[in-house]
Amino acid sequence: MKQLLLVAKESYFRQVKSWAFFFMVISPFIFIFFSSVMGYIGASTAMRGTQVAIVTEDKMIEEAFMSQLDYSNDYPDAKKAQKALDDEDIAGYLEIDTSETQLKAIYHGDNPLSVYDKGFVTQLLNSFQQTRNTLSAQLSQEQMTLLATEPQLQEDIKEGAQLENSGKQIAFFGLVMLMYIIIITYASTTAQEIANEKGTKIMEVIFSSIPADLYFYGRIIGFLGVILTHVGIYALGGYLSFLGLSQFSGTKEMVASIQPLLSSVFEHLDWSMILFVVLGIFIYVILAALCGSLIVRVEDASKAVQPAIYLVILGFFGALSLGQQGYDHILLKIGSYIPFLSSFFMPIRLINGYATTTESIISLIILLASVVGLIIYIGKSYSGLILQTDDLGFIKNLKRSFSKK
Repeated sequence: MKQLLLVAKESYFRQVKSWAFFFMVISPFIFIFFSSVMGYIGASTAMRGTQVAIVTEDKMIEEAFMSQLDYSNDYPDAKKAQKALDDEDIAGYLEIDTSETQLKAIYHGDNPLSVYDKGFVTQLLNSFQQTRNTLSAQLSQEQMTLLATEPQLQEDIKEGAQLENSGKQIAFFGLVMLMYIIIITYASTTAQEIANEKGTKIMEVIFSSIPADLYFYGRIIGFLGVILTHVGIYALGGYLSFLGLSQFSGTKEMVASIQPLLSSVFEHLDWSMILFVVLGIFIYVILAALCGSLIVRVEDASKAVQPAIYLVILGFFGALSLGQQGYDHILLKIGSYIPFLSSFFMPIRLINGYATTTESIISLIILLASVVGLIIYIGKSYSGLILQTDDLGFIKNLKRSFSKK
């Protein structure tokens, strides 16, 4: 047991203390920080140049455009507004002539109004034009009431259904994407680490002092410790960021508005899904280690790990495609019991409410048995895998190493 822990400790700290691990962990935080800073600077500098002004003598129309479209009334006439446009202080201005019964509006700018803004402007103008038409027609109060009658539209929607669906979708994509990124990242790293030991004299010395299977188990535990540390740093960083943003005056309201959505996301996640994620990462790391031990040249590690990568891609895109069909697809149901695929498929069925607790436990037992069986089988064959140096090809090397266990 002591030897196992020593190997795991050495494997763990060799990875964690490397600059590659440091930059891999810190790079998303740096990217988010600089993106936020650049976005803030860009928004601040562009604020003046994106403002639209309203020029009209009708104060009621002016106030409506200011309150509903955030237009500016800093320019009392078209001449001053045009000068501001030429100086690029504003993006454009809307000039509305109210001298006649028919309203006449002209937008001046370097670029046309967006479809959204144009529709909103038209809607506001139609509202004021209708009021003018009613007054010009000199209708009675009863006639005006009849003209103001509008159709009634009601929606009978389950309370909280929209929030629940949004939470389900975020949990779905977040879980699948998390597994995909972690496995793709660490499958190649694991294969490379194992390949570096291939056929070296030092391994013969190590295997003379520690059983090959214990050495393999220690290496795998070390790799998993690195992955858990990586994910733990992101989880802690996300939690601290959430706490900080919830206290900062500029983002407090935004955090409060998304809190119900976050609660809905976590309601769709449970401990069984975490076990599927952990065991799923575990089995792919073991497979990547096997792939790395089957090559002769270190530079072939990226090629050797391709079987594991293909399985990850199959599970990832299979879950994305089948999980959004709106029903429990037969392929999704079958795949949720197949190791390497079940870690992607079964959590999706649980999130969508397709699988029962019993089905989840059965799938989890199958996955756990596969992980244990695979790691024991490879551990017994590890000496033959690492020490062989004959380039017989992937399949022949695999058969030969297993025959020597």
